[in-house]
Amino acid sequence: MENEYSKVKVNNEMDFCSVTDIDVKTALEKAFMKARVSYFLRWEKPSLFSKIFGSTKPNIVFCINSAQLETAEEVIKSLGEMESELKMLRTKSNNRVGF
Repeated sequence: MENEYSKVKVNNEMDFCSVTDIDVKTALEKAFMKARVSYFLRWEKPSLFSKIFGSTKPNIVFCINSAQLETAEEVIKSLGEMESELKMLRTKSNNRVGF
């Protein structure tokens, strides 16, 4: 039996920020967990162009639920000087899940 929500598609994820430093990633993960911000990570391999010019670190994108945007921004402010290591994106996520 279907309910009224079974036909509703929800796509409320957003690319919130990206980071290349593993220490900053770990600190942000801990801060998000403490503030109960739901997130997932998307690891992007370095492009050929960036490899040529010396950057071999992966780009790690933090994707969050758009309903938690205000809480996530407060978490970022609480990080202090680590905030400068983050690249803020705040764009609609382009994640597709195929079934």
